[in-house]
Amino acid sequence: MAHTSAAPISITERDFRELMQRGDDFFKIELLRPAKAWYQRALAMNLETETVKYKISECDRLLAYEMKVFKILGVAAFLLIIASLVIINLTS
Repeated sequence: MAHTSAAPISITERDFRELMQRGDDFFKIELLRPAKAWYQRALAMNLETETVKYKISECDRLLAYEMKVFKILGVAAFLLIIASLVIINLTS
């Protein structure tokens, strides 16, 4: 059986893969801001830019959704507080 080995990768390629892996690791556990930061570092290396841009856009999309959810929850919490204060005033 012949032994085939992969061609050695350059230091630049190795560094790029490491940056992408760190971004992917953060993305998997839904830590989107750190994931995006690692992807942006990878993007600066100008390798596989379309793939990196896609991953950054996914982070941006999910961060926008997250912000929308926080706003909705904030409004809901505010309304619950107001309702509680009204009920307390009506019962006292």
